[in-house]
This record gives sequence, C-alpha cells and structure tokens, in this order.
Amino acid sequence: MKDHWKTWSKLIVILGLAILVAACSQSGNNTETLPPSPTITSTPTAVIGDSSFPTATPIPNRCDGLSGNLEMQVLVGPSEVVGLEPVAIGNIPFTVTSDGGAYLVQGGGLIDYQDVLEKKWGTYSVEFNLEAVLSGDCQGDAQNGTLNMVVESSGEQFVEVDAEGYHGEFPWEGTNTFNVSFPIEEGSTAEGEGWSFVLHLDK
Repeated sequence: MKDHWKTWSKLIVILGLAILVAACSQSGNNTETLPPSPTITSTPTAVIGDSSFPTATPIPNRCDGLSGNLEMQVLVGPSEVVGLEPVAIGNIPFTVTSDGGAYLVQGGGLIDYQDVLEKKWGTYSVEFNLEAVLSGDCQGDAQNGTLNMVVESSGEQFVEVDAEGYHGEFPWEGTNTFNVSFPIEEGSTAEGEGWSFVLHLDK
C-alpha cells in the first residue's frame, strides 16, 4: 500500500511540473503585435538646368552692343573772317560696353585741320589739331535710350600771316570739356557757341 501511494505521489509531482512548464511556454508566446511602420516616399527636388522648369528671359536693352561715331565740328580761329572754311570737322568713334549692369561709353579720336588763303597781298594759313576722349554712360530699354557723354578735348592752333612785308605767328593751345546728351537716334545733335556734335550710329 505504501509503494502504491509513493507511485501516485510521483505521478502527481510529474504532472504538476508538466502543467507548470506548459503554462510558462504559453506566456512566452504572448508577444505584443506592433503597428506597421509608415511608408516614407521622397519628394522630387528641382535640378539646375532641368528644362521642365521655366527660366528667366533676358530683357533687351537699346544700349547693348551700341557703337558709332560722334561728328565734332569746331570753329577755327578767325578763319571765317578771311574767307577760309570756318570749322574743323572730325569723327570720334565710340562703343558701349556692359559692366556690372551698367552700360559705359568709351571712345576717342583726332581732328586735323589745315587751310591756306592766298591773295595778292600775301598768305594766311591755319593749322588746327585736336584730340578728343569720350566717356559717359547709356541709359535705355528695349525701345528707347539716351547717350550721356563727356567729351574732353585738348588741342593747338597755329596761324601764320605774311602780308606786304609783314610776318606774324599766332600760336594757341588749350583744353575744353563738353557735357552732351543724345537720344539714341541717327543724326541727333547738340551744339553751343563755336562747336556742335552730330551722332552717327552703326546700327
């Protein structure tokens, strides 16, 4: 009887251990289910040079690439009094260049004048040389514009007179500065006492 009870006691202990192990294994399998991770999508970014994006159209300017010459007419000494051609005429080439958004005028040239009057009483000769330098700027849009120029000139004149035993020489030299403005139109003019300018355009 005692052996029978010991056998049942062992069975009960083994059964209890089996139940405990099964309970532990079940509790280990009860894991919490996490929600799915959100899907991340990338947003396309603009690429420099991509033709699908609009580009700024440059605004044309009347000053861009402008060139020509400024015809300069200067009254020469007392030439008109004795019947000689009264003015010296020369052309001063210029160009307009772009510099940091500004349009600048640059140019320069020479004017040479020589004339001789011969009469029975003798001769009257005039020689006139002048150098002119242009600077300034150009203001404009697609249709219209204005050339603002500063003409800095330096020159010399030599008058020689031979008349009935008289000989005279009259040298002169000097400088002058002219501030002139022209609408950008062929033949525009500016003038003052003893001088005038005429604008000629290459295009």
